[in-house]
Formats: sequence, structure tokens, C-alpha cells
Amino acid sequence: MARPKKLERRDRQFNIAVTTCELERLHAAASDAAMRPADYARAKLFSDWLAGKKQAMSRRAATASHLDPLFMVALSRLGNNLNQIARRLNTLDMPAPPTLEPLLREIRRLVGSESRR
Repeated sequence: MARPKKLERRDRQFNIAVTTCELERLHAAASDAAMRPADYARAKLFSDWLAGKKQAMSRRAATASHLDPLFMVALSRLGNNLNQIARRLNTLDMPAPPTLEPLLREIRRLVGSESRR
């Protein structure tokens, strides 16, 4: 789930009580999705709403419609981080670090394996 725009600050809280087991399951699922527990819970909570929004977006991205929504959120964040790295390197006129190419290969491998599911 994307972060809200600056004008749409998250200034309200919605608290729920959970059991120890439920909290452990939430943390495990969030960890598996490489997300913070709050972001994972928010994505799950609004998945129906997102599904409706996704239908509208599906005309533009029909090839990605079979992917897990949580995977798409994580992929979007990863893309944003890579974009920030690229901008910084270009701004400073620096070459890419030697560790970047193996990381990109691993990302391509993971994205490729997820898209075949």
C-alpha cells in the first residue's frame, strides 16, 4: 500500500486487541512479505477496497493482474528505493557500486519466479 500524499496525513489510529498467537502470526506474515506489521495489516484490511481499485487499474496493467497484491506493494517499494539510489548516483556523478549488479540480478530472479506462480 502506497504511502499517503503529504496532504493526506495518517493522523488517526485504529487499535484492535489481538491474542499473542494472532500477533505472532501477523509478525510472521509481515516478515514473509518483507513488510512492516502495520503496513501488512493495512494492506490486508483494505484488500477489498484495493481489489476494486485494482480492477480500474487492470486495464493499464493486465499482465500484472495475476500477482499477489502484497508482492506488488513490496515490489513498488523496492522500485522506489532503486530509483532513489539511481538519482543519487546520477546527481553525484558516481559509478554504480560493485554490489548493485548482483542485487539487481537477484531482484530479477525473484520477480521472474513470482510472475510464474
